[in-house]
Amino acid sequence: MKKKLILFGIVLFCLFCFISSSAERKTVVKDEFYIGAMRVVKCEEYVSLREGPYKTSKQLDMVPLDDIVYYCSYNVKKYDYSPYKAQIPKFIHCEYNGQEGYILKKYLEPAPDCEPIETKAETVLMSHDEIVGGGEIVLEWKEFNVSVLAAYERNTEEDKPWEHLRIGCFIDDEPTWGYIESVEQTSQNSNLKAFMGGTEDEPQVYVYDAEYGLIMLDLMDGEEGWTLTKAACNLGDAAVYTVGANTGILYVTGSDGPDPVAISAEGSVLWKSEIDDPDVYGPIAIKLNPNDIEVTYESGQTVKLEYDGEVISILDTES
Repeated sequence: MKKKLILFGIVLFCLFCFISSSAERKTVVKDEFYIGAMRVVKCEEYVSLREGPYKTSKQLDMVPLDDIVYYCSYNVKKYDYSPYKAQIPKFIHCEYNGQEGYILKKYLEPAPDCEPIETKAETVLMSHDEIVGGGEIVLEWKEFNVSVLAAYERNTEEDKPWEHLRIGCFIDDEPTWGYIESVEQTSQNSNLKAFMGGTEDEPQVYVYDAEYGLIMLDLMDGEEGWTLTKAACNLGDAAVYTVGANTGILYVTGSDGPDPVAISAEGSVLWKSEIDDPDVYGPIAIKLNPNDIEVTYESGQTVKLEYDGEVISILDTES
């Protein structure tokens, strides 16, 4: 890591320009064809997400009964040339598990309560003062001459309450990259978090947006290394988390679920645990012991897990 940080400092003089831009984020066109989120209904087990709006098209995925599909639209104009024109009006264009496809509309009904909250991201170089602004510092990390600073703030834009997380990296106190994650405020609890991940030798910067997903930012340049979207793995409010120093594996759990989840440094879900006890709630801390993972809860229990996510024991620790 030390060698990388030295190299990082050497190449700074080459950064003659840093242009503010929007980070890659899905843009939804809410035109007259847009329906929004929809729920799968009137099927026995699942419906098919197909590549095109016709019944013989390739099956991309199986969407279970009661699951939600997003960004639904009647707009299928690009298939006007199709020999299956009679089938086109029977399908809805949508997104499920990060894949775009088509589902027969007779198996879908509107689910406005599940419509994704608007989120946005921006890359912009910021000084220490610009990052903090009127916000609260939520992350301060430093190793050698490299430091990371993040601040959280709420404000109002166009009569909507918004949350903002400003984060930046500095070399010898000079800004090298910056990133702003923003989301519509939906509750009094924060939807945004910033923390360090990766390993001791390969640190990573994590940004969590509860309405969008978990984003890994490369420490060297601030580029998005990977994103684990909410649709792929909903981490709730990610109330409690810790990272294995040697493995870079992230262990995280939310106040109202999910039960602890393990995510690799490469952004893949390794396992999701199942604590089948309604009396266990309110995670306080996750501790990595040599032989097990220990999670304590405000409800008065300590849960021990194997390193593959299997529950070993649930102990009542209340006196």
